[in-house]
Amino acid sequence: MIKVEVFASEPPCSGGRLLLKLIDRVRPDYEDKAEFIVHKGVNDATETYGLATTPAIIIDGDIRIIGVCPSEETLRNAFFEAGL
Repeated sequence: MIKVEVFASEPPCSGGRLLLKLIDRVRPDYEDKAEFIVHKGVNDATETYGLATTPAIIIDGDIRIIGVCPSEETLRNAFFEAGL
């Protein structure tokens, strides 16, 4: 199972709100292969990855997208490149 971590500020900025909606839309297509974890606000995970900017998506420990909400196509391409 591949771990997908989604980071958004709390309260989420416009990019974070868009990313959370996008993740909710695509998640059903990947739930059998991926574990989705949503982090809101600063927490231990943001410290672990050294994230100073959100929104961000980390797939299996690799920062794949940071600072923007990607298009659905870009997000799905990132998942595909990660083996999803």
